Amino acid sequence: MRAYKQSELASLLSGLTQRRWRQLLLLRGEPSWCTQQLQYLQQDTDSDWFTLSKSNHCVDNQWPEHLHQILGQEHSFVAYDCYSGFYADKVAAAAGTVKAGGLMVVMLPENTHDFVDPGINKILPYGHPQPESCLFWRWFEQQLVDCKPLSLCQSAQTHQALTYQSLAATPPSSQDYSEQEQAIAMIIKTATGRANRPLVLSADRGRGKSAALGISAAKLPDKDIILCAIQRRSLDSAFKHLAEQTQLDADNGNQLANVRFMPPDKLISEQPQCDVLFVDEAATIPIPILKQLLTLYPRVVFASTMAGYEGSGRGYTLRFLDFLKKAYKNHRTFNMFTPIRFANGDPLEQSINRLLLLDMRTPVPAQRVDNSEVELLKVPAHSLLTDAVLLEQCFSLLVLAHYQTSANDLRQLLDAPAQHLYICRNGTKVLGVALVSMEGELDQDISSSIAIGQRRPQGHLLAQSMINMSGDAQLGQLSYARIVRIAIVPELHHQGLGHLLLSFIEQDLRQSQVAVVGTSFGAHAALLSFWQSANYRTIKLGSKRDHVSGEHSALMVKGLNSLGTSSVTNLNQSWCQDMPLLLSHCFNDIAPKLTLQLLKEAPTRPLTEADRLCLTRFVNNEIPLNLCYGALYRAIAGNWSLLFNVDDEAQALILHTLGINKRVVDLQQSKKQTNKVLIALASQILT
Repeated sequence: MRAYKQSELASLLSGLTQRRWRQLLLLRGEPSWCTQQLQYLQQDTDSDWFTLSKSNHCVDNQWPEHLHQILGQEHSFVAYDCYSGFYADKVAAAAGTVKAGGLMVVMLPENTHDFVDPGINKILPYGHPQPESCLFWRWFEQQLVDCKPLSLCQSAQTHQALTYQSLAATPPSSQDYSEQEQAIAMIIKTATGRANRPLVLSADRGRGKSAALGISAAKLPDKDIILCAIQRRSLDSAFKHLAEQTQLDADNGNQLANVRFMPPDKLISEQPQCDVLFVDEAATIPIPILKQLLTLYPRVVFASTMAGYEGSGRGYTLRFLDFLKKAYKNHRTFNMFTPIRFANGDPLEQSINRLLLLDMRTPVPAQRVDNSEVELLKVPAHSLLTDAVLLEQCFSLLVLAHYQTSANDLRQLLDAPAQHLYICRNGTKVLGVALVSMEGELDQDISSSIAIGQRRPQGHLLAQSMINMSGDAQLGQLSYARIVRIAIVPELHHQGLGHLLLSFIEQDLRQSQVAVVGTSFGAHAALLSFWQSANYRTIKLGSKRDHVSGEHSALMVKGLNSLGTSSVTNLNQSWCQDMPLLLSHCFNDIAPKLTLQLLKEAPTRPLTEADRLCLTRFVNNEIPLNLCYGALYRAIAGNWSLLFNVDDEAQALILHTLGINKRVVDLQQSKKQTNKVLIALASQILT
């Protein structure tokens, strides 16, 4: 039996269509009941449904593993099965595809108090049993009180109302295309104007940015345009609007009129010619590839969603836009705020944003804070449920300050069983936050498998790295803590708050008998310097660049007791011993400043008398560089901090000459300057 009246469903959909709104509808009951009600809804709407479920009982269901398989599409109705696992990024992306007048149907139990969905497995470290309940579902239920979605419950056993009071009280709204028209004008100017002035379009879902690409392409019939995205299906909206403007049929092919589709990997390998390149859903593409596209094509338009569930997420905002500001000073940005796919005040967008904290804004505190007035706290996850303001401040700061975030981070914050939250605040304002994951205390069997490279248990990155690198399975017995993320309000950087929070964390960890604390991050010189100043030492640099940041991951550690300190010292000494060779062969294309910051950890060695004599003769022009090369290398390698006293260009020249780093822009010019620079450095060494 239907849990609703068909006439009320028809009235609801008519009202939503008139006001160009969308609505969230919850089906609450056993899986079989939810599936049956979904089938009734599908029969009564007889329209386009996009169903995300692993259940064999759902019709035309699918379960995309990657977000780019969801993005860029439009559907009249979307259904999401929480019994298949709640993944916030999938939910948010799917909600963004619902067209005006449509519904997003979510299937979940009536009572989520003891509901442990399969999504929890993604954040459970090895060795931790499934919890009996999830804090995330408690948060979810709390927010539903304010969101007030429509609900159909199995326990009612009768027809339930499908009425939405706000529909009657809200007059129909007209569509506002002014922002989209501005975006189209800017796209056309980028395509026809001066080269190397990339345009970046940013918008939340449903603002018409993909449509703007298609309409702009139609207005540029004399231009050869390549439309780039990871998947062709994510460009359906752009091709649809191109077809409407040109009165052609959109047949899901890879070319229409003057526009052809090409994925980024093929674009880079084949490097076809075009007049302008459009990149849609740019945040799903690794940042190093976006940079490479800029070097290949002089006119590029990037379009992407800024809600934080598009793969790279904040990486696109923090890293790529920062790169554009430095490398392309004439680049332009444009943000689209007014929705087009639906009207302002859309209930579905408001509900999803509230349930998943997608629209958090970090309040800006005073420019200066007296550190003596800062309060340092360890905050239990369950207390966040009773202090919504604290949760929102912590989460927004974590999202703001890190390059690799997603909507899933909220669940990680609430439900990760081996994770601790630390904050520093002034009054009620959170100034800094850190997430710390507890690791280690592994049994002998798993530790032995890690030592020989056979196992990599989930949630034990720091522990398994130290075991595998040392080959010592006994290290698995130690207790470890990994600082997953630490963030300080940007306006308060360089005031000592980061070190203050770190010291508090380390003090608490020592009391818990933790042997080693560490962190892993995309390595760049400034960040490496911060951790070194807190006495953390490098033990590893990842061989592959991170697909988001384009940087190698550094693993840095610090001993908190005698056994931990001994283990850290041994691994750091091994790293320092191998580092010059590794930097010259495996990492010779990283930034010179990062190379030098890594080398800063190498031990110092005194200059021998023989090398001193050789350097003296070189300075006096008695011998050429090739006869002094070895002495010069040994002198610099004995004290890499000497290079911090020369300018950036000289640093790059010296590191290149020594074979440590190959990133020199003008080699011909460098040859002319090398002797002069090296003689000056040798003179400094001698004095």
